[in-house]
Amino acid sequence: MAIDPRLLRSFVILAEELHFGRAAERLNIAQPGLSQQITRLERQVGSRLFTRDSRAVELTDVGRAMLMPAWAAIRAVEQAERAAREAARIARHPLRVGVAFDLEDIVAAVGSYAAKNSEVQLWVSRMYESQGHAMLAGGLIDAFVGLGPTEDSAVSRIRAIDVPLFALLGLKHPLAARSAVPLDVYRQSPIAIFARDHAPGQFDHYVDVLSQGEGRQALSLREFRPSGTGSSSEIIDEVAAGHAVGFGCPASLALRAHHLRLLPFDPPLFLPTYMWWQPERSVVVDTFVEHMAAHPNAVLS
Repeated sequence: MAIDPRLLRSFVILAEELHFGRAAERLNIAQPGLSQQITRLERQVGSRLFTRDSRAVELTDVGRAMLMPAWAAIRAVEQAERAAREAARIARHPLRVGVAFDLEDIVAAVGSYAAKNSEVQLWVSRMYESQGHAMLAGGLIDAFVGLGPTEDSAVSRIRAIDVPLFALLGLKHPLAARSAVPLDVYRQSPIAIFARDHAPGQFDHYVDVLSQGEGRQALSLREFRPSGTGSSSEIIDEVAAGHAVGFGCPASLALRAHHLRLLPFDPPLFLPTYMWWQPERSVVVDTFVEHMAAHPNAVLS
């Protein structure tokens, strides 16, 4: 029997929250309805996915084994639905924009261009830095917004939007009760980050910001290699366990770490982002560049 994707979504949300009430609220359903969905899913897979009593909800070994494939399946369904909707639209002026996985905060700025230009069909996809530059070079996307530099002289670059950088802490971390913390204080804990060999430019960009230009030797880093789905679950697990501190942009962190603490820096810390595009590609791309360049901290380079 094929598993209903809606049941998988309920499973993933409950696995993130480990609390039926909070999970039901996120899913906008009644708690008994969520319990029924989980029971149906457990019957379909033939195993218990959670252990639960009056005090706690925990994943079983089967549930932990199923979590990442379930998350990937949900993403695949969502991407298929988006692709179908986009293909069904009749648009005269397509605009294909790639955005790096950790820059969810940029998506609203990109989307506001299409809101002002109703004749434009906007297609936005999250991707790794390396994928974005490769797809831009191959003509598969019109523009890419990311962090790391590129040496491709065939594309132009603009400094797009500086997004706020937040720290990600486990709830039991000594700093979790604070409202804001100076950057230097976090250097007392290991910093969880994607490995440099995954995306050297992005890694160096983060290190430069977090070290305030002092370089990698000024930080204690724990490097992780992401899965093919772009998930940062291993980093989030390390942060939740109190073994490391994470960093990122608030919208991206909020999507993946509802159960952890996000703290701004004191003083505030910002992460510069950049947009690359192939010049003279189309009028739509040119006007999109003008839109992004209109941001106060955008600088042509």
